[in-house]
Amino acid sequence: MKLKALLFVSCFGLLGSSYAENHHVYPKADAVQAQASTQKGAMLPGYCEIEVINSSFDNVTVYGTFDDGTTLTPFDVYTFESPHYIDLFYYGYCHKTMYLDIVTFSGYHIYSGYTRVNSTVRIVPYLNKQPKFKLESK
Repeated sequence: MKLKALLFVSCFGLLGSSYAENHHVYPKADAVQAQASTQKGAMLPGYCEIEVINSSFDNVTVYGTFDDGTTLTPFDVYTFESPHYIDLFYYGYCHKTMYLDIVTFSGYHIYSGYTRVNSTVRIVPYLNKQPKFKLESK
C-alpha cells in the first residue's frame, strides 16, 4: 500500500511540474495578473492565448516578440510534449498578434511570422522526418 501511495505522489508531482512550465506570459506582467490569466485556461487553449503543439520527431525552440517589441523568453517544446500556451493578455487588454519564430535544435527554421491570438501552431512530421507547421485558427 505504501508503494502505491508513493507512486501516486510522484506521478502527481511530475504532472504538476509539467503544467507549470507550459504557460508563458509577457515578461513585464505582474505576477498576480499573469497567474490569474493562465489559470483560466487550465490545460485548454483559452481566451487570448496562442497554442504551440509539437507532434514531430524533432525538438524545437520557440522565440517570440510581443507587439511592443518585448521579447518572449525562449522555451523548448520537446517531441510529443504537452501543448505550450503563450498568453497575450497584458497592459489590461488582449493583444491581437505576436511574431513567432520556431527553430529545431539543429537550426532548421520551421515557422516565422505573425500569429493571431486564439491560433494553434502545430508542428508535424513531413518528408524524411523534416518538420513543417500547420497554422489553425479558432
